[in-house]
Amino acid sequence: MLIVPTPNLAYEPAAPGVATLEKPMHIAGGPVLDEGTPVGPVGLQTFGLLAFRRAGPGALSEVWHSGHRKWLPDPTPHLGQVPVSGLAYRDGDPSPWQAIVVAAGAVDAVGQPQFAKAKGGYPAYRFRSWFATRAGATGLSAPSAPVSFAGVADRNLMVLGPADGEKLEHATEARLLLKDTGLQVIGGLVVRRDSPGAEITLSNAAGAAVVLKPDGSIELRPAPGKQVLMASDLETERIVYRPGGGGPKKTLA
Repeated sequence: MLIVPTPNLAYEPAAPGVATLEKPMHIAGGPVLDEGTPVGPVGLQTFGLLAFRRAGPGALSEVWHSGHRKWLPDPTPHLGQVPVSGLAYRDGDPSPWQAIVVAAGAVDAVGQPQFAKAKGGYPAYRFRSWFATRAGATGLSAPSAPVSFAGVADRNLMVLGPADGEKLEHATEARLLLKDTGLQVIGGLVVRRDSPGAEITLSNAAGAAVVLKPDGSIELRPAPGKQVLMASDLETERIVYRPGGGGPKKTLA
């Protein structure tokens, strides 16, 4: 069995553990050993990288199959049947096995991105190196550190513009969003077209929102378990409420 070091990832971070989609990510691994002796390309039949992902929290691991151009269930320990992507060998370098990955632009068989922008930290990706000698010895590295991706524009902590994928001349949504340093939205103002009017939502990360409806009504939505508090006088013409014991709504004159 070959001893294969874990690949190291080097990239321009958009946030901790988040790489910029459009920028190159450098992957490098140390010498591969066969019974203590470094092995170079001449002694190998197959060598390369395998990309893995988890699409969401608790999701099963998947591996990228370049032949089918799709993500498939992780077939470990049968990874030798999955095509690998190229690794270059730089003789004399402390980390001689190297590759460069640019995530932007790569698509699957149906035109969806191979590497997608993360929402809530997912999808998350890892890389492993696979080697097989001409004599039949094989080796698989441990997974690299996880990485997710964000676009260049996603690195901004304030977002002002239309919805994702929309152009200004065809916008159906206008957004003003604020993110924390982990690139998670913590508050925003969103105007959504609802012909002939619009719905306007002011919300925060805790789940509270104020919604102006297209018909002119207003909704106050406190976060689960929270209250709507009035710090001053409240004047109203009538109150419609549901009794604490249940039943139909009633009007308080």
